[in-house]
Order: sequence, then C-alpha cells, then structure tokens
Amino acid sequence: MKQYVFLLLSLAGLATSAQTAIGLDQQALKQWSIGTANFSGITKIDDTRYAVVSDKEPRDGFFLFHIYQDPQSGEISSVSLEGFKGNPHPATDGDGNSLRDCEGIAYRPSSKTFFISGEGDQKVLEYDMNGVPTGKQLDIPAIFSASKIVTNGGFEALTYNPKTRKFWTTTENTLRADGATASPNHPGVVNRLRLQSFNDDLQAGAQYAYKMDAGRQQGFGRYYAMGVPALCALDDGRLIVMERELNIPKAYVGGEAIIKLYVVNPVQVLPISEQQNMEKLPETYFLPKRLLLIFKTRIMPWKLDYANYEGMCLGAKLQDGRQTLLLINDSQASAGEGPYRLKDYLKVVAISFD
Repeated sequence: MKQYVFLLLSLAGLATSAQTAIGLDQQALKQWSIGTANFSGITKIDDTRYAVVSDKEPRDGFFLFHIYQDPQSGEISSVSLEGFKGNPHPATDGDGNSLRDCEGIAYRPSSKTFFISGEGDQKVLEYDMNGVPTGKQLDIPAIFSASKIVTNGGFEALTYNPKTRKFWTTTENTLRADGATASPNHPGVVNRLRLQSFNDDLQAGAQYAYKMDAGRQQGFGRYYAMGVPALCALDDGRLIVMERELNIPKAYVGGEAIIKLYVVNPVQVLPISEQQNMEKLPETYFLPKRLLLIFKTRIMPWKLDYANYEGMCLGAKLQDGRQTLLLINDSQASAGEGPYRLKDYLKVVAISFD
C-alpha cells in the first residue's frame, strides 16, 4: 500500500514551500532475474544507469544496473544487470570477502569516477569506471578513523551532488568520543552524529551536528540496530537523511524495520568542530529536521515484506515535475529459510517540491 505522508513547511527564515512524499510498493529484484547479494548503497550515473555496492563481495567495486521507471507514476518497469566492476587486487578476509566492507557509493560526473565508503577501513576511495582504484580518496578527518567508531557503526552513508559539488558522509552510529549509542545496553539513547561535507578537491569541508530520534526503550530482540545508513544530497544544498531502526525477536516473527526520511538544511545552523563535545552541545547547533516519509516492513506469519533499507539515491524526474528517490535493501544474500527467506527490493519514493 502506498504511504501518503507529511506536508512539510519550510524552516523559519526561508520562503514558504511545501513538500509531499509518496512511498510506492517495494518491488523484488527477483522478478527480473537479478541474483541476491548484500546490497548496501546505490548511486545514479545517467537517466537509467546506476551503480550498486554490496558489502560482502570478493572484490571492492560495484554492480552496474539499468533501472527503468514509468515517467508518470515513477514505478519501476524493469531492471537489468550489466555486470560487476571491481578491484583486480583486493585485500580479503578469511571468508574471501573484501576487507573494505563497501557500504556507500557516489558517482561524480565531472571525473567519471565513483567514490566508495568502506566501514572496514573508514576510508572513501575513488574508483574508475572499471572498478579500479585511482589512488585518490577523500581527506577524512581523524575523528572518523577506524579506532574512533563503535563496532559496525562506521561509514555507510555517502552522497555527492554535481550542482553543489559537495560530498557528504556520516557514521552510522555515535562516535565513541561523542557518547553512548542506541542499543539494548543503552535503551532510549539518542544518537548524535556528525554530518561531514567534502569539497570537489576532496578536502574536508564544514561539519554539522545531527540528532536522531530516540531508540526503543524495551522489548529488544536477538538483533537490534539503529543508525543512519544513507544520505541523499539535493540540488539546493539540502540533504535527505535516512534513519533506520531494526528489531528482530528470537523467533524472528514480529521483526520489523522502521525507516524514516528527514530533510535537513545545513545553512540553518552553525558548523561544529572536531573538538566540540556533542553531549554538551547546545540544541541550537543541531540541524532542524522535517519528516518526509515513514514506513515499516515486518516479518509476520501471514506476510513477509521485511526489508532492511541501506542505500538511497536520486531516481528519475517524472513528467509532472516530481523527483523520485530509489531505495535498496540488504537481504544478507537472501538470509533465512523457506517462507521466511528475505528478498532483495527496490522502493521508489516520489517527492513534490512546490
């Protein structure tokens, strides 16, 4: 069922504008004979061509997809896989997977190259169209180094906008130095994140404070996670932030993923420095956010539509002027058994910026 959600008003001091978002039904990639993977990030190359990363592959690199959308509704009409492009000399772990743990991807048209964020090394490296590292990388501030993140809570989100010529990334969870992370050990904690920008010269730009919604306070299952897995940079400088909360009971049934999309505008607050204490930071430094869309996927006896969405990018622009987003989920390579085997999905969100 489509999710018709919230009317957003502009922040104080800006011209009034309204935004509405419609979430279309998620569509399984299996219907187009696309094999399963651990899809974790997506970026647009041109009108129908996209690059997708998977966080458990023998080589760090990306899949090339062709995704076609109906020009009126935005619904996906077909998907095809062009192939995989990857590092010819990857560093791998004991299971044969890339040590980079590729999570996010962004395409820069001016250089015709891709940038991939790795949670394993906390780096954002540049790759050419054949998936070969160029030797260049974003100049990551020391505060984001691998020793400063909580386990499995580093770089996932990555986005680039050719109009603003800026990259953006953030860690999935609160940095160790910035306080506790929402978890069963810290119920109800609010994650405090640093949204980091980078200029076209790959040097670090301004950094902004972002506060997530509070996590659940009870009823934790065998697996719980809450963080920001994806960002999407808009042409006008604003960002769409994906907040995701997962809770999977011991019996799996009743498991759910709650996805929230928020819009933020960095010009509305002052940037922060690496030295500022996030736990003592005044509220006026945190980015005001407006809810664009919220939806939930679940594991139920009569229905399995559970999807852990991790990737997000701009999709097609529709005939009526609406802009679409494409979301992709990580099925853990179709984890599960029988009727509870997870699927790989794409989901379209159509946004109207009046």
